[in-house]
Formats: sequence, structure tokens, C-alpha cells
Amino acid sequence: MAESPSDDIYLPPLEPCLKGETVVLSWKLIASALTDPSGHRQSSSLVVDYLTDPLVQSFFTKPGSAFDPPGDKNLHHATFVKKTAAIQVAPAPNDKYDISVIKEDALWLSKNARINEVAALRVVIIEFQSRPQNQLLGPLSNQDVANLREASGAANAQTTNVLPGFKITNTLDAAEIQANFEKPESRKRRIFQTYLDETRYYAATNDYLFTLMLQESLPTSPPTDASRTIRKSYLEAYGMSPKQPQKSPGDTPTKTFHALITQYLNLLPDSVSRSQSSIDNIVDDKILLTQELNDLSIQTWLTEALHRMVVVFQLLDLSSDVFVPAQIAQQWFSLVGAMGFLDSLQGFSQGVADLMAPLQCLVCVISLSVLNLPRMMAFFEGDVDLNTDDEYLASSGVLEQIHDVLEVAVDSGSSYAVPVLFAWVPVVHAMFSSYQERAERRDAIQNEKAVENYDSATQMTPSGGRRNSAGSITTIDKRRYDDFLINKSLDRDFRRVQVLAVVVTDKAHVYDVIANMSSCLGASDRAIFPASIGSRMRVAFLDLLRVTYPFVGYKSEPVYALLAVLSGGQGYWDLFGPDPTLAKQDIVNLALNDEIIVESYFQQALNRFPYEFIPFLTLCRALYSSQSLTENNDEFILKLLQRTPTLTFTLPEHFNDYQLAYEEDNSNSFQFLEDFPLLSTVQSRKRTTAEEEPFIIPAGTLGRFIVDEGRIVRVEYEHSALALLGKRLDVNLFTNKYAIELGNLNIEETAEVISLLATLIRTECLRAAASEDSSSETAENALAIVGEASRALSRTKDIITVVCDTLDTLLDGESDAQMLPALVACLQFLHAVLPICPGRVWSYMSRCALLSNQGQGGRLARLVGNLELSDVRFEFLISAIRLFSDLIDSAMSSSVRRKITTKANIRQKQNNDMWLGISDKIVTQISLSIVRATMDVLESLSTWRFSSELDRMVLVRDVVPIMDKVVLYTFSIDDINTKAFIMSTLEPAAKYVVDSFLAPSAGSLRIQPLLATLVAATRPFDSTVYSKTAEAFRAQTKAVLELARSLVRVANYFDRPSSTVENQLFKATPFVARVCACHADFKGPAIELLEALVISAGKSAGEPPSLLGYLGPQTSRSFLQLLSTLDKPFNQAQEVNTIWRFFSTIVRNRQQWMANCLLTGKTPSDAKNGDSKATDAPSSSVLASALDGLTSISKIEESEALSILDFITSAQNFWPWTIFALQKNTSFLTELRGYVRNLKSSSITSKSNPLQACNEARIAAYIAEIFAMQLFHLRQIGQAGTFANELTRDLDYYLRDGVAVSGYNRGLHGNFARNFSNQYPGCTLDNFKRTLFEPRSLGTSFYYALGFADKMLGFDSGWIGVRNNGFRSEMEKANANLSLVDAQISLYHSWEFLLLELSTCLPSNDTLKKHSLQVAQHCLEANEETQSHDKVFERLAESRVSLSLMLVQRVVDSAPSPGDVTQLLTALWATVSSVQEPFAPENISLYRTLLKLLYVTLRAQARSLNQNDTAADKQANGLSAAAVSQTVLSILDTAVAKGFRTLVSLVHDSQSTISPSDIALINAILQACLCIPGMDQNQTQVLNIMAAHDAVQAAVSLYSWADRLADQGDPIYGELSLLFLLELSTLPRVAEQLACDGLLNHITTANLASYLRRSNVKPFADSVGPQRCYSIWAKGIVPLLLNILTALGATIAPEVAYVLNQFPNLMQSSVDRFEPPDDGRRRDRTDRDYITLLSVSEIHSLALMTRVLAALRANNARDVPAVEWDAASLLESVEFWIDRRKLLRERLVTLGPREAEWRSMPASDRNKARGFESKLEEKVIEQLELVRIVLGEGLE
Repeated sequence: MAESPSDDIYLPPLEPCLKGETVVLSWKLIASALTDPSGHRQSSSLVVDYLTDPLVQSFFTKPGSAFDPPGDKNLHHATFVKKTAAIQVAPAPNDKYDISVIKEDALWLSKNARINEVAALRVVIIEFQSRPQNQLLGPLSNQDVANLREASGAANAQTTNVLPGFKITNTLDAAEIQANFEKPESRKRRIFQTYLDETRYYAATNDYLFTLMLQESLPTSPPTDASRTIRKSYLEAYGMSPKQPQKSPGDTPTKTFHALITQYLNLLPDSVSRSQSSIDNIVDDKILLTQELNDLSIQTWLTEALHRMVVVFQLLDLSSDVFVPAQIAQQWFSLVGAMGFLDSLQGFSQGVADLMAPLQCLVCVISLSVLNLPRMMAFFEGDVDLNTDDEYLASSGVLEQIHDVLEVAVDSGSSYAVPVLFAWVPVVHAMFSSYQERAERRDAIQNEKAVENYDSATQMTPSGGRRNSAGSITTIDKRRYDDFLINKSLDRDFRRVQVLAVVVTDKAHVYDVIANMSSCLGASDRAIFPASIGSRMRVAFLDLLRVTYPFVGYKSEPVYALLAVLSGGQGYWDLFGPDPTLAKQDIVNLALNDEIIVESYFQQALNRFPYEFIPFLTLCRALYSSQSLTENNDEFILKLLQRTPTLTFTLPEHFNDYQLAYEEDNSNSFQFLEDFPLLSTVQSRKRTTAEEEPFIIPAGTLGRFIVDEGRIVRVEYEHSALALLGKRLDVNLFTNKYAIELGNLNIEETAEVISLLATLIRTECLRAAASEDSSSETAENALAIVGEASRALSRTKDIITVVCDTLDTLLDGESDAQMLPALVACLQFLHAVLPICPGRVWSYMSRCALLSNQGQGGRLARLVGNLELSDVRFEFLISAIRLFSDLIDSAMSSSVRRKITTKANIRQKQNNDMWLGISDKIVTQISLSIVRATMDVLESLSTWRFSSELDRMVLVRDVVPIMDKVVLYTFSIDDINTKAFIMSTLEPAAKYVVDSFLAPSAGSLRIQPLLATLVAATRPFDSTVYSKTAEAFRAQTKAVLELARSLVRVANYFDRPSSTVENQLFKATPFVARVCACHADFKGPAIELLEALVISAGKSAGEPPSLLGYLGPQTSRSFLQLLSTLDKPFNQAQEVNTIWRFFSTIVRNRQQWMANCLLTGKTPSDAKNGDSKATDAPSSSVLASALDGLTSISKIEESEALSILDFITSAQNFWPWTIFALQKNTSFLTELRGYVRNLKSSSITSKSNPLQACNEARIAAYIAEIFAMQLFHLRQIGQAGTFANELTRDLDYYLRDGVAVSGYNRGLHGNFARNFSNQYPGCTLDNFKRTLFEPRSLGTSFYYALGFADKMLGFDSGWIGVRNNGFRSEMEKANANLSLVDAQISLYHSWEFLLLELSTCLPSNDTLKKHSLQVAQHCLEANEETQSHDKVFERLAESRVSLSLMLVQRVVDSAPSPGDVTQLLTALWATVSSVQEPFAPENISLYRTLLKLLYVTLRAQARSLNQNDTAADKQANGLSAAAVSQTVLSILDTAVAKGFRTLVSLVHDSQSTISPSDIALINAILQACLCIPGMDQNQTQVLNIMAAHDAVQAAVSLYSWADRLADQGDPIYGELSLLFLLELSTLPRVAEQLACDGLLNHITTANLASYLRRSNVKPFADSVGPQRCYSIWAKGIVPLLLNILTALGATIAPEVAYVLNQFPNLMQSSVDRFEPPDDGRRRDRTDRDYITLLSVSEIHSLALMTRVLAALRANNARDVPAVEWDAASLLESVEFWIDRRKLLRERLVTLGPREAEWRSMPASDRNKARGFESKLEEKVIEQLELVRIVLGEGLE
């Protein structure tokens, strides 16, 4: 046997499947992908590859072969053995699977289901992979029910009545449920159930693929590239080229179709017989004999049959150009004969009973298609011949079989056979007529021959060679079906067939059957099949009505059946949404192109209108509402309504002014002799009609009496039916004002007129929206209809006024079911005109009695107040709800339009008039009323009884989104606290919704319907047939999840206590988790709801509620297993990102148990039972999946990479132990390094693709954060060196782009904001800023809400622009640009974190030092570039300078190269000097940091220039010093001298933000500048700079004022001013100048001097003032005097001695402070018990000065006075302290942080040997020794 195609796509290798790495594409998944309305899932490459795989295609080209029986042992068995061999699946001890069990299960299933081993193995694997899903969809536990009871406020209710409408019985404990689940028999039942599911979905997939091939698109989604690829592949597989399946005889591959039909008909009997068998006849194992599996088995085989029948129908439909072969007809009608059971399905389970109607419809329409009525009639009329002898009409036996089957079926009461028998009647009649006609013709010919023979009197001699001519005629004329007529005795007597016809029409009510079936074959919520197939099925009924018309004629029954056939049960509300039906196959187009239908029905209805009022209007409505109409058909209806040729009515008895005409023709014609007014005013009100259009039939008009008796006439009077209908509606309101010959409209007719107008207007609006026209065009055609209907009305009103008045009249009347259809029509009309005349609708709603307005209760509640919600009440309620929903949308979308002023342009003015006169107050008031009404409906949901479950679904689906939309629209954009809040009109409504649910007093009544919907959603809607019902089921669930999500988000957004609703929703979380398993569509909103709950809980002050605790161990495990598959196999980016974001939220928000599950893959109970460490990340954990994802980061989508990185960084930050798990798998770090290494510069990427640049920057930011955290933790354990060194080689991207944030396009944002405000006056760009209500991601909707802008600005052509270059593209660019900026800011912060961590790990790495200085320089250069003045950028600039400061501080002590520092200094000085008004409040913070950085950089510069190791270094340093000196002089000029002067002037300003630290900083910079080598060469320049800014004078002045500027008694400015002068005095020339300027005199004469002379001035004084005075003396005056004395020598000595003598107390206390301790006399402990470095420095300087002064006095005793200072006793004290080191150490006290630091630092190696313990001690001893040396010499 030939080798089969590879099956690795159909059934991948088992090991990855069992480990969860690969997902087997089940038929269920494939079917869900093919029915995905968005088309996303079917576009997945895996789905396309699967469906185009040759093996998979063979399952469709050979129908049913996917589950072939196990006959072909050699092939299937060999594959099975190979797949399950040990080499393919290596058994592992810790794995969750046992391959032997899987093999056993597969063989067991193969035996019981009678399918081959490979198919069975695939089913077993699918069941294995879907266990989490099955567990979530399993029975409810006691805990779940208890939670539900509390959440719904039914704590005391019986278990069965927790929620209205739900019976919950026999619940077990969660542990018991889990134990039952794990039992082998449960597993086997699940496997068999999975097999049944797979069988159903395989059949459904087959059906969908045929629909795709034959109808060019899938049933529920528009064509996509993927669907075109699949279609092309299947057409080739079936041997049909893509052009062939078109309905033209030359191209249609009829033979192929017939061959396929035969294949499927061969399979159908098996499906039908299985459905009739009990399960015990099918399976051997007794554990499968449960009622549930039995019902599912019946449902499965019927569903399989159903989908195969749909395929058969589609093939028959497209091969109707020939009769089917006899064999097909025979096979089919044999099957019909076996279908008698269909009527009895009602008694089975719901799943089986729901299949009754679809199967009946299919049997009926397939039978009609087999009969092929159109061709049959054409054949009997001689238009076509039989193509072959094989066609069924040529087989008498088949005809007899059909006849018998139909008779039996109708006799047994099978309704589905009634239309077929009805179709059979004209067929048999045609056969009979043909037979009779031929018999008569034959008799006539024979008679003629006989006469001839008689007349000739010729002897007739029989001839052997010739037959009798009459016999010859008989033979020639004989037809194949004659035998059928003869055998059934229908050749002579046709009455039997007539009796059949009477039975079918009168007893079996064939037209009702047709109408009932057709009503389920449209696009309504009750539709059975997809719209395209339903439309073709209805065409079969249309053909039947056309063919039977001659037998029945024009009657009400066939007319109403035709209406049902044309509409397919669709009403006004089903007009929405795309119609996938091709125009050439659309039933309405076919009907309008069919002359017989138009003549027989439509023309007849027109001829009887308005005498017979309803049929014509209903037909117009049905024919006009198709969106697939061709242009001619579209215009035909509308033109007919605008120019109606005739009018049929009853001529009043009193009118006799006419004469008979054309009497010779006997045609009952007549002619009017006088004008005949159709309506006239009552005499007293005549003048009011002057402006109204009269409807007068002019004299001379011809007409005809329709009936011989009575006065019903049809008049040839061309008029506008629309205008007349509008007028009649108006007349109805004022019956006493007008007399109308046509009579008043009754309530039904009123409803029909308004409904027609609504349909016409709505259809026009939809067509305009679907076309490419601009918005100004959209309203024109619809407005033209409104204008036409209003044409005959008075000038003060139009049709909208009339309908509103009609609605008011109806609401004011008595409420009864009769008037509800008219109310519905009025609401539909308001809905239809809302897009074109919104102002009129809002204006009316403000006074309409339907809603409660201004304290008056609304009528809505009264009209639907009954417990029993009948169909008509439901229709009314749903119409009101849908109108309300669109009003809310209208309020949002018109927010801008209502604000902007009208421009001069006439066209635009006309558009703006739509909202004329509508105030925000009206919109606010109505929105609030709408929300109140919907809240009432929500509360009543629990008590209403609906006629079907679908009605409840539809109501929830439509009501809940109104509340969600109000909340979403209000809080998603703009700042609610501003005056110009753009959504102000919806704010009260939104707050009402929020309060209704979040207020502490909010009861459980409102939450109950939401909970009921969630509980219902855990029971999946598994039918593959009712796609619209399934859609409603999904939509209601999504609506509830989204509202709950919005409520929790609002609470989070406003930090509002939401404990009530939060508690209720937390208790419902098991159901939310279960919902995720029900359908893929629910996963996103359900996860987002859980995410919002977790965030909300994380904000609570106490311990947050545990999500894991509420879910329970089993549910949480299954839920996490389900989520951990992400969105395999479809891998839709949005779904995947939602799941990762949820995981990150769990990890960040104090959900420790759930976080542990994610990070370790174990629930607490697993961890308790297991023994592995918490730091391990098992391969099954989400963390492990994340790391696996990162190992292929360059291959996955950027959005997914961002989500995974966010999760990893969150895990690192919040759960530090995960670092150890990460370190066990470092391959991902290598991959991340490689990714960053290969990144291009964002400045290049952003030019071509800004979004890619922003994603790359954000990814790089996350990666930097991961690296930094890794380094931090490795550093703690001393292992960071290797990784840090490796990293330094991969930093190019960060060095290039890390600090720049260069993406901000200032021009773009400035111009856009300005142009936007000009285009839309009254609103600004800020109105469209997104809030934090919803999470947002980088991209084109990042900052401004593009989706809202589309809806709110779409009215303006400038929004999109002519070539898509309007404001929309600008907003997209702005969003993309701000995304880039946001990503770059994140990159900067992460790079900052990483760089600081690297510099800590590698303090002596030369490359990193270079990088650090480079980054510092980049930071400064980035700050220099002009950026926005936004606070974000101001904070960023400060942050950059702070980073530079830290980096330079770290480098400064490690000998950087002079060139690098010089470069940095130059860049830094450029930045500092560019700051305008540095000490202004808005700049000072940044400037301070810059000055600190300047100080540190100057120190680094000085240090680097002093490193003079080699001659080459010295030469280079000399060059650097020369280059630097000019920069330093600039710094001294601008930053120091000018800055100091400015600060001194600002100190006097009480409002100033200046602090003493600012002057200290200037002093430090001055000191650092003067430390630069070579500055002593520039003394003259320094002197000139100081003089230019009068800096010395400023310092002296500040010293003089210091006592008055003292802050709480602290004269700090005195110290700072002297320190400034002290630094300057280190330069001899400057010191000389200071002396010349009389500085010493200023020191002694200033007010501060008097404070200094006081006795309490000491380092440890009781108050801050004396302490500061001591600092001024010791730090300022003493060293300053020393510097001046050093510079000027003998010249200044007298003055220095004089100054010292001015402060005797200080001179004396400096000696006393060092007296050795003497316990014999008490001392002031606070001063003399302690020694400080400052006091040692003081005596050191005093010793030097007194020594010098003494030497100078020896030569000049007259001028230099003696200084009173006890040097001798001091020398003794000093020697005492030097000798008693331990005592000195005890008494040594630090002043300030620097000294504290020195105390903690060890002494230098040289002095350690001498016993010094700290650097501080070392400094003190050194100075004391110097004092000893100086004083010792002095004494000598």
C-alpha cells in the first residue's frame, strides 16, 4: 500500500504534547477558529498549515475518514506503535503522564468507539491536554455554592434557589469532586465524551470548509488572506479551479458535485441509524452507559448528519442546472422515509430537541432541491431537455418512491414533508397534463387515419417490414414518467393529486410551515444557519411559491409566506452588521429579478394598495432591507414609493361625478368628471390647509371598478405614496380636523407605515456608512426620504414631528398589547433618524413620557411591568433599550460637535444644524434618565419570566453595555476635575451607575443578574448550529464581565472604597475563572476583571483578600494550568499580553499564595506534600515558561517580549528569591545580552519605524533592570565580578541611547496642539488625553485616545484628510512619539540603575571609569539640548545631573585621565553657564546639583593633573592644565564671583529660596578652583574678577550683617563670608589686596566682634549662637590672619597682633581647653572634657602666628605689640595629650559628618605601626606634634 502523508501536523510527536509544549489542534479548536467573527484565529499560521496539510485534506476529500474503523491494521496500527514507542516518549519519574495508561486508553477507545488506533490516540491526547478546562467546567462544589450564596445576598436561601432561574442540586465538597475526577472510570467517560465532541466538530469543520469553497467566505467572518489560502488549497484538492464554482453551466463542475453528494449520502444512513440506537448497542464497556452520554451520543450523530446534510444542500444548490441522477434521488428519499423520528425529538434533552428544527428545515429544502422545481417547470414548458438518461425524472421507479414517501410522511403528520408534497403537486400535474395532451393528440391522429383509410376503401394488407403508424406515434411520444402515472393510476384520474393539494393547503397549512421554517433561516437572533446558507434555503421556498402561484393565486396565506421567505424572520434590529451573502445569491435580489414573483405578488399587492394596506408596505420593507441589493433593485422600490402609479380604494356612495368609459371593452372602466379630493378639511378649519399639499384626483382621470358589485376602484393616479402615508399619519392625530376618503389608519396600519419609514431611513444610513463617501453625503439620501414623507405636511411640521406626536398619543392612551407594535415602530423610527437628525431626537426625548423627566415617572416601567414578558412586550423593551444605547453613543460622539462654533461654510453649517438648540443640560438630563431606566430593567431581570432563554440573553446583552459605556466614556479621557471636561454631559449618569453598585448601601438586587449570567456561562453553549444564539450567549457574558471590570477599575481609579462589590466579585471569582474555560472570547475580559480585583485588593491597608483562597486549590490549579498555555495554539498577541499582564499584577499586588503558584508551579497543598525547594522553578511553572520565551526573544513578537520581561522584572523586584531560580538557568541572560548587543541606535530606527524604536527601547530598559537586579544579588554573595565584566562588553546601545531621551518632537506637538485648537474651537488636545482608568500600552493610542477621537471627530472631513493626512495621522504620530519618549525615559532610569550597580561591582575597572565619565558627559549634553518645559523633562534633567554627580563621585578617587575629566568639565561648564537666572525658584534645585557636580569634577580635575608619574604624563598634564585654567577662570567669574554676589543680595530677601548651603557650595567650588595646578600663575586675573563683581565687598558686607541675618540665633553667614575670604586669601596677591582694603578693621568693628568677645563662646556652648561664633573664630578669623600674615609679613604684623589681642577670652580659652584633666577642681565639663580637631587646628594656627609675631617683635618691639597667650602651659598640655594616646582617643569628639567618616577610617599604613587607630586620631596627633615643634622652637 502507498505510504500515507506525514501525520506530524495532524498528531505531533507525543512527548512535547504530553509536556504541554505543543498543543494538538483538535477539531473543536479548528471549528472555533473558522467561526471566529474577527478572523484572527483562522489567520494563525498553525491553523492554515493544519488545514492545508495533505493528510488533513484527505479527511475531507474522503468524508468521514478521520474516524475510520480499525479495519486497516497494517497502516493505522503501525503508526500507533511507532507514535507510542519508548524512543518517542521517554518515561520520566516526575512527569504527570504515564504513557502506558495513554496507550491502554487509546486501545480501549478504539474498541468501544470502533475507530482506528491513531484517531483514538489523538482523542486521548486531546482529553489529556484539556483536563484543566474539563475540571473548570465540572460540577460546582459546596464552597462555590456558599460563596455564590453570600455574593448574591441569598445566604438563607435553599441550595437550589441561590439565583432566580437556576437550580443547583447535589453539590459535593471540592475534594470529593477532585477525587471523582481522577477515577479511571471518570477519565474514560471524559475520553468518550471528547470523542463525541470531536466527531461533532469534525462534521462542523467539514461544513464550514464547504461553505468557504462554495460561498467564497466562511459562515461568520469576512474573507481574510488566510481564508483565501485555505479555499484555494481545497479547490485544488477537490480538482476544481478557483473560477469554477460559479453558477453558469459552462463552469459548474456538476459531475464533481454529484459525486460528492453521493459520498455524503452514503454516510448519512450510518449517522441516522446511530442516532436511533441506544448507546449500549454501540459500546461494550458498561461504565459508558450513563444518561448524559446517551443524550450526547444522540446529539452527536444527529449533528453529524445535520452538517453533512448542509454540505449536500450546498452542492445541490450549485448544481441545479441539471436534474440529479436517479441514484441520488433514490438515496435521498429513502433517507427521508427513515426520518419519521424527527417530530419526536422534542421529548429528548435540550441539546437533542434543539436539532429538530434544523433537521426538519434541511430535509425539506434538500427534498425541494432534489425535485428542482425551476428546471422541472422549464422542462415541461419545453425550454430545456433531459441531458442524460440518468436523470431522476427518467426513472419511473424513483418517481414512485418519491410519491410514496411523501404520502406516508404527510399522513404521519411530518410537517417538514408538507412543502415537498406541495411542490410535488405541480410536478404530477405537469406530468398528467403532458400525458393527457399526448393522449388527446394521439387519439386525434388515429381518428384522422381511420377516416382516411375508410374514405380510400383500400384493402389494408399487413406488411412484415412496417409497424402500425398509430402504434409508432404512441411509441415516439411516450415519456419515461408515463409508467409512474399508470402504475399509480394517475393517468386517468387526477383527483387523488387534487385531494393531496387540498390536504397540504387546508389541513397541513403548508404556508404556515413555510413561514415558520423561513423565519429561522435569516440573520435574526433565532437564526439556525449562517445567513448565506439560510438565504439559499429560502430561495428553495421562493421557487416553490413561484411555481405554485398559478394553482393558488393571490391570497393572504401565500403573500404572508412570501414575506416570511423574503425577510427570514429579520426585523428592523437585524439590519445591522455585515451581510456575508453574495449579491448574486441574495434572495431579495433574486426575487426582484424574478418577473413571475414581481408580477404575481408584488404587482398584485401594489394594485390593491391602499385598499389592502399591509401587504404592499410589508413587501417594500422586506425587499428594501437587504444590504446586498444591486443598484437597479435599490432604486426600484424607492422610486415606486415616490411615484406610485395607481390608487385602490372604495369610492364613497355620495360621489357620482364619473362616467363609464370604454364600455365596448366591458372593462368596467370609468372617468372622473370632477376633481376628487382624497382628504378635505372640516369646514370651520379651512384656512389651515393653504400651505399643505392637496391630494386631489383631477377630473378626466381614468379608473376601473375592480369587482362587479360594490364600489372598489383602482385609479390611474400617480402620486407619492411616501408623502400620502406621511399625511395620513398626520391626519390620524387630528381626526376631527380632516375628512379622508381613504379612511383613518388603524393601529396596525400606523405601526406598518412608521416601520417602513424607519427601515427605509436606517437602510440608507447603513449603506452610506458602508460606502466610501464622506460623512456629509451619508445623510443626504436618508434626509431625502424624510423630506419626501414630510412633503404634504404643513410648513411647521415634518414626519419626525408627526411620529413623535403619534408616540406621545400612544403613551398617553391606555396601555394594551394592541398598541405595543406601534410603540415599537415609533422607537425604531427615532433610532433610524438619530444619526441624521440627532438634535430633533434629543429634543423630543427631553419631553417624552417614556423616560422619567423632571420628577415625573416614566411610562416604560408601566408598559413592561408585568411578570410575564410576552414577545410583543419584550420587543418593545428591547427597542427602547437599543434606542437608549445609541443615545448614549450619540452623547459621547457629539461631545466636540456640540461645542464647536458654526463656520461660514454653508455645507458645514447645514451639518452643524443637526445639533442646533440642544444644550448640554438636556443631554445630561436624558442620559441620567436612561441610566436610571436601565438600572430598573437590570433589577427586574431576576423577576421577569421570559418566553425563551434567548430573550433573557439578548436583554442582558443589550442592557448591561449601556452602564458599562457610560462609565467607560466618562472616565477614560480628560480630567474630570477641569471646567472644560469634555464628557461633562455623561458625568452624572456615570456617577449614578458607580454609586448604584459601589455605595455601601447598594443591595444585591443589581448584582444578581450579573452573577446569574456568570453562572450560566459556566455551562457552555456547545451547539455547532445556532451561531446567532451562541453569539448572544457570548455577548451577554462579555458584557457582564466588562461592566464588573469597569466598576472595579473606577473604584481603583478614584481610590474609592469598593468593599461591597469587591467582596461580591471576589466570592464570584470561581465562576469568573470557570468562564475562561468556556470560550476563548471570555478569557480576555475575565482575566482583566480578576486583574482589576487584585489591584483593588492590593491597595487595602490590611491583608488583601486571597484570590487563591477564594478560587480554592482545585480551581486555582486548573485555572493557572489553563492560563499557562497562554493562547496556544493561536498565539494572538493581545490575548497573550493580557495573560502576562495578569501574572505580573498577581506578583506585584501582595497575592503571595497565587504568586508562589506562578513562580514555583505548585499550589500550597502541592508544596506541602512535595519536598523541592521554593527557589526551584519547575519546568511547569509560569516563571519557567517566561524564561523559555526569553531564550528566543528575537523571534517572538515585541509586544509579547515586553509582557514577559515585565513579569520577570516584577518577580525579581517583589520576590527576591526568584533571583536564585533565575541563576540556575542563565542561558536567557546570554540571549538578552545578545539582543541588546545587536540593537541599532534608536535615532536611526525611529526615522523609519518609531514604534519599533520605542519597543526596542522599552525592552532594553527591562533587560537593564534584570541585569542590575542580577548584579545586586550576585554582589551580596560575592559573585558579581564575572557577570559584570562580561556585561561591560555589551553596553554600546545603552552608552549611545541610555540617557538621551532625544525622541521628543517638540515641533510636532506644538503645531498639532495649535492647529487642533484652531480646527475644533471649544476643545483642546488635552481633552483627549487618556486617563489611568484603563491600562495602556505603547503605540498609536498611547497618550491620546485615538478610538474616542475617531468617534467624536469623524464628522469632520479634516480628521481623516483627503489622503489620510488629516489630524488623525497627526494624533497617531504624536502618540507614537510620546510612546518613544516614555520608553526612553524608562530606558534612562534602568540604565542609571544598571550603571551604578556596575560601578559598585567593578570600582577599579578602567573601561567602566571611561564609560562613567562618558555617560556623565552625555547627561549634560542631553540637558543642554532644548526640550519641553514639561515637568517630566524638568525632573529628568535633575535626575540626569544627579546621575552624573554620583558617577563622577565614584570616579574621582580612582585617578581618571586628565583628558577625560577636562572633556567632562568643558561639557559641564557649558551646561552650567547656559542656565539663565540660576537662583530663580524654578531653576535653583537643578542648579544646586550642577554646582555640586562642578565641585566634584573640579576635584577630579585637580587630582588627575597632580598624578605626575612619568615625564610623558607631566607633559600631557601641562597641556591639560593650560586648557583647564581658562575654564576655571570662567567658573570663578560666573559661578563664583557673580554667583556669590547674587546670593548675598538674595539673602536679604525674605521670600528667597536661598539657603546657607548655597554659599557653602560656592565656597567649595572656589576652593576646588584654586586647587587646580597653575592657578597661582593667574592671581592677577582672579583679583580682577573679584574686583569686577565686588565680591570681597559683598563678603565683608555679609559678615557685617551676619548678626541681623541670623537664623534662630545662628549667625551662619558670618562664618560663610569669612570662609569665602579665607579661600581667596590663599593667593598672596589677593591676601595683600584684602589687607589693603582694611579687612582686619572690618573684622574687629563689626557687630559680630562684640559677640565673639563674650565669655560663653566655645565649641560646646549651650546655644547655637556661641557655638557658631567659635566656628567663625577658629575656622575663619584665625586661619585668615595667618594667611594675611604669611602674605605680607612684617608690614601687617602690628595689625594682626592687635586683632588677636582684641579677643582675650578666645585666646585664653584656646589654651585652657587643653589643660590635662584634674579631678581635684570642677570644670565646665561641656568644654574642657573634650578635644576636637578644630580646636587643635586653632592652637596650631595660633602657635604659628605667635611664633612669627614674636620673631618680628624682636626686631620691632615698638610697632608689634605682644600677644597675650600662655604658650608655655599649652606646650605642657600638648605634650601630656601626645603621651596619653588612649585618654586622647576617649576625649576626641567629631564635629560634622566628615570627621565622623575620618573616625571610622583606618590610619595610614605608616602610622598604624605607631598605634594610631583612625584617620581622625592621626590628623589630631600630627597637628599636636607640629604645635609642639613650633612652640618648642619658640621657647628656645
